[in-house]
Amino acid sequence: MLSEQVFYLFLFPWFLFLAIIPGVVMTFLFAGIAGQLLNYLPGKNGD
Repeated sequence: MLSEQVFYLFLFPWFLFLAIIPGVVMTFLFAGIAGQLLNYLPGKNGD
């Protein structure tokens, strides 16, 4: 049986990994929304 310290040492990188990925995705989503609201990105309007 693993000791508790070794178990948490193995587990915490996975918690960080699973928490970072949605954070990165939401960062890009909010950056895209802010860019469109501020007219930094080209819109898809036919002109």
